[in-house]
Amino acid sequence: MDRSPEHGSAIRCHALTATVADLVVTLARERAIDGVVSLDDLERIALLVRRGTITLDEALRAHESGCRQHMLKPKGNVGARSDPFQRLMVRPLEQLLAGDPPPLPRPYLAHYAEYLGHAFGKRRDHFERHCRAIIQALLVVHGNNLTWDHFYGDPRTVKALHAALQVVAHHLQSLEGRRIWYALMARPAGDLPALPLARIEEVMTLLLNTHRGLAVAAD
Repeated sequence: MDRSPEHGSAIRCHALTATVADLVVTLARERAIDGVVSLDDLERIALLVRRGTITLDEALRAHESGCRQHMLKPKGNVGARSDPFQRLMVRPLEQLLAGDPPPLPRPYLAHYAEYLGHAFGKRRDHFERHCRAIIQALLVVHGNNLTWDHFYGDPRTVKALHAALQVVAHHLQSLEGRRIWYALMARPAGDLPALPLARIEEVMTLLLNTHRGLAVAAD
């Protein structure tokens, strides 16, 4: 069961529906004969409810403020301390991060992040600044409703991912790049054992295939 504050706010906001339903049932019982209500009586009840009653007026006043606050609550999920470049580089691996258990448990992403440090070197600063600039531009449009899907779907982000994966692909073409990749990705992660070689190669292949796909789309 969802017990989050957002879920509770939604329930309170929709409670007015229950009030209307209770009122209709009460009026229907008053007009029922042997448990049966005619269609004409139901239409009269609906007309009465549409005109409003003291019960509904009180319910509207009670829920108006809470509903307005709930509906106007920001829907965005992009935090001020988020690292958009790091999230962008994890994006191609999302299919391996899903499942129970996932093919690539998240603790291994620390090794991947360390590899990216070697692959990008000082160029990482440029990509980080560029991704943060995209976020700032999107905030102007979406405000507090900015989500990561907005970021991922922006053409500037897609272009940045293509350029970043090109750096990774070039690095992995070298013997030193591959040596670093296997050395880092083959380490245990906390209590988790080292990834099998087939999984390490699957992650690398997924990154390279994503780069190729973006290259084709850009042509």
